[in-house]
Amino acid sequence: MNIKKRGIPLLMVVVAAIAFPIQAFASPINFNQGSSFSSDVVNWTSNINAYAPTVSFLFSAIFVLMFLFGVVRLGYSIITKTGQVMKGSTGLLIWVPIAFFLIRIFLILLFTINSTNITLIASDMIRLIRTTGYFTVLGMVLIGFAMFLFFKFLKHPEFGRWSKRLWVAAGLLFVLTSIMPVVFGAV
Repeated sequence: MNIKKRGIPLLMVVVAAIAFPIQAFASPINFNQGSSFSSDVVNWTSNINAYAPTVSFLFSAIFVLMFLFGVVRLGYSIITKTGQVMKGSTGLLIWVPIAFFLIRIFLILLFTINSTNITLIASDMIRLIRTTGYFTVLGMVLIGFAMFLFFKFLKHPEFGRWSKRLWVAAGLLFVLTSIMPVVFGAV
């Protein structure tokens, strides 16, 4: 295995350990005295919450640096007309904001969901996906209709084939969107 592949995660662990030092508890466990598990959890979460602003700033700063690195690489690739560098930099510029928002949404959900409202969020997500599927079906049917009109007006066979493909795909998507939540027992 390459030394760079092993060294980068190790370096990240060392930097995290230096940035967020914690006290080591090396005393043996005594079951007769000491704090309960629930009080330990409360203490741990309050300690973690104390680091939340720092972690949030570092998280944002890392993604901003990655984005700026992508911008600089894109400028370099435009000047030198290097296709591979341009491909990598545009991929970086596309995925950094997407990853940033997805991680933020995941963390918000992680810290706000409890056992009582997890089922509500799951049912809302299923309802969102079903509604998105229905609107996608509507869009596919309308675009297929426009393609069919182009076929009728221009007599070009490609437009006729595309309209049929869109209508078949819309029908399949409608069936899947309507039936699969019931089949899986999610509704």
